[in-house]
Amino acid sequence: MNKTINLLPKSRQQELKYELVLHGLVMAIYLSIASFALVFLVQGAARLYLLQQDKVVQAEIEQLKKEENKGAYAGVKAQIQTLNNVITDYKNLAENSPKWSQVLKAFAPLPPPGIKINTMVINVSKKTITITGTSLTRELVIRLYDIIRQHDGEFYNIDYPLENVVKPANITFHFTFNIRDSLIK
Repeated sequence: MNKTINLLPKSRQQELKYELVLHGLVMAIYLSIASFALVFLVQGAARLYLLQQDKVVQAEIEQLKKEENKGAYAGVKAQIQTLNNVITDYKNLAENSPKWSQVLKAFAPLPPPGIKINTMVINVSKKTITITGTSLTRELVIRLYDIIRQHDGEFYNIDYPLENVVKPANITFHFTFNIRDSLIK
């Protein structure tokens, strides 16, 4: 076992201890300053890199905008415009065409059992309906005529040809009558 004896005076020994502590503190400060400097350098380099990348991305965006305006997407724009025009035409047509469902709704319950309506032609410009059909008996045809005439709020001016009632059974008939404006709006 070796034992070291320090022959320096106590004050000098104390100074040496303080110098070691001071030296350690100075080294810690230097290391801290160096690490802070390194962090700031890395952050500055990263910021410069990101700014450069931002400029590159902005340039690419501008290039894409120019290509779009030049017509790279003109075909797609034309298709969209065509589809928008078709939809607009459909909406206009739907709004301006008569509502036949009201006419059918008003007429459907009128024919009595035993009457079969074969055709129903609606003329928009003349506001007329022409129906053809078959009936088991003459009385049913007369009854259909009376029922239509009773609904003069919807239908009027019934053309009732006599040939509709010439035969007593298995009759083929036809009527023409006008529609009120309220049904086709």
